[in-house]
Formats: sequence, C-alpha cells, structure tokens
Amino acid sequence: MGRRRSRQNAPLPPNLYPTKAGGRTYYRYRHPQTGKWHGMGGDRQRAVEAARQLNELLSLGSDLVAKVRGGGRTLGDYIRYFKDEVLPARRVKGEPLSPHTLRDYGWILDAITEELGHFPIENVTQKQLADYLQKRPSPEAHNRHRTLLVMVYRQAVSDGLVTENLPERILKRDRSKKVRQRLSIEEYRKIFKAARPAIQHAMELSLNALQRRADIQKWRFDDQRTDPESGQEYAHIIQSKTRKHGPTAYLRIPLNLPVAHSELGARTLGEIISSCRDDIACPFLVHERPQRMVRSQDKEHHFQLTPRAISDGFAEARDAAGVASHLPRAARPTFHELLSLGEHLRKESGWTTRQIQTLRGHTSERMTEAYLEGHTWTTVEVPHGG
Repeated sequence: MGRRRSRQNAPLPPNLYPTKAGGRTYYRYRHPQTGKWHGMGGDRQRAVEAARQLNELLSLGSDLVAKVRGGGRTLGDYIRYFKDEVLPARRVKGEPLSPHTLRDYGWILDAITEELGHFPIENVTQKQLADYLQKRPSPEAHNRHRTLLVMVYRQAVSDGLVTENLPERILKRDRSKKVRQRLSIEEYRKIFKAARPAIQHAMELSLNALQRRADIQKWRFDDQRTDPESGQEYAHIIQSKTRKHGPTAYLRIPLNLPVAHSELGARTLGEIISSCRDDIACPFLVHERPQRMVRSQDKEHHFQLTPRAISDGFAEARDAAGVASHLPRAARPTFHELLSLGEHLRKESGWTTRQIQTLRGHTSERMTEAYLEGHTWTTVEVPHGG
C-alpha cells in the first residue's frame, strides 16, 4: 500500500524509500511493476537522482507498451490529469473543494498510482482493482479508495477512454463497529488539568460551541462581530466539512451562549473566547509559541496550531492523566469525542435535538442523534434557561 510520506521524506521521488540500519539511513527502490526492492546505498542525492531516472525510463517503457497495445495513456497519467486539472475545477453547490479535501484525495490518488499507475487505463481489470482495494487495512480505507476510483473512472468514461466504470461494480465493505470509548465529564476534567493552555482552549471551544477540530483550528478573533441592527454579538463560523450543504454550515453563534461546562470558569462562549487572548500576537484563538518555527500547509500563522497538533496534544494530555490507559490506543477517546460529550451536556440542560443540530451544523436530526448516542447565516437560538 502506498503510504503517506512524512514531511522529512515528502521530497523523495515515487518508489524511493528510506530505511535505517546501524544508526544510518539507506535508500531502497521499489520497482513499480514487479514490486521487487533494490538497494540504492546511503547517499541521498545519488539515490534520488537514480530513482528519478528509473521512474522516467519505466514510465517511457509503459507508454511504448501502451501504444503497441492500442492505448497510449496509463492509469497513472490519467490520475495525474484528474488530480491536477479535474479536482481543482470541481464545484459542489458552487463551492470548490477545500484544500484539506484536495490533500486527502491527493494522498489516496498517489497510493493508487504507485501500485496500478503503470498499466494502460483501458487494460486495467476489475480483478486488479478489487485486489488493490482488498489490501487496504480497514473497511473505511477500502471504501475511501473505492470512492476515488469511482470518481476517476466516471471522468474517464465521460472522456471516452474507457466504456465502463469498473470500480462501481466492486462492493463496498461493511464498516467496522466503533470501539472508541465515550468521554465522561470526570475524564474531561482530568485531561484538561494535564493539557497545556492551547489545548485547554481548544477543548473548551469544542465542548461548548460543538465545532469540529478543523473549525476550532481556523477560528479567528475577528470572527466575532456585532449585528448592526440588534446590537447582538456573534461568532461567525463557516464549517469546512459541511459548507457544501448550504446555510446550515454558515453559523452565527451568539457570544452570550451559556456554557455547558467550563473548567476555566467561563459562563458564556464570549468569556471562553476572551480567555484565549494572551501576550502572543496571533489572530487565531488556538495558538501557542512553538519551540521552533516549522512551515506547514495546514496553518496560516506560525503560532497557529495544526489540526494534527490539536489531536496529538489532546492525546498526550489524556495519556498523561491516565484516562482509558487500560484500553488499546485505538479505543481511547480522541478530541472528536468532545462533540459527543458536549451534545450530551446540552441535552441534559434542556436543549432539543433540533437545537443541538443547528449548533452542530448538521443537515439532519439523524446525524445529531448518532452523536447523542455572501451567504445566509444560520443563527443559533439560545433556549430559555440556558
């Protein structure tokens, strides 16, 4: 399976992989057609140059074979076109795909290319596609990769390169039963105490505003504005995951929203936001001064936390507090479980499922109930009594 490369190894050309032995780093080249490994020595520059030459020669060979067999375009060629030209131009309800979605799609398409990209697109069989999908480590991964293959082949059918969408004929795999443990308020208190300030702020925001990690990470101080007509102050949030669903993703949350629970002692959402201010100059609510400056495409400011840093920081605090330490790591509660706990607390305080659904930005009550077990802004109404 093609795996997501670390930032350190991202510049390596396709099919070249590092390996450590005796405290040193060596490089190996995986032949894209035979799957065999070939040692490339410990000189990174030479290994990179050799891998690039090999990739070019093997790609040329595939192109020549494709021409003899009546084709001319490999699956890898078409995937590159699909990733570079089709996906960036795609619109869902008038909105382009988010950078996060494009990156996720790109990693999956790169994995498909690495294993199947050298075959002429019209000669790839359903069996080859099914075998590739069968190697995915989980039903969720199987279905994600299948979805991208269906999208690629749908475009290829439209472009006249193939006559049938073969991936659509491959059945989805049943999803695994969720094993992750729900989070209790007692566990929340323990994790909060062990967390560093930036993670504490992210926890308080997610628990009380019921927003996802990606939207907490992008929340800015200047997203709070006063309505000129009513004089009411609101936090304006455009949810990245559901904005394609229209107005439900464009939330206007009143800053006087009572908290469901706050370890900071805050009484309203506005007070939680105010607690995020410190002597660090950063426009984002969730921030901290890093030990060293590292550029990342997942953040806009040096002091802003990435989504991964929020998740990792929560997990570190959870483990430091000993919460769910008796469970396998995959079963321990993650930052995402704050949404379920927050919904539960809102329900206990008298909120209806419909009111919670509005705050979450869900398009259906069924989605909300699953957790309990130039735009039009959707204003969150605060129930009487909090």
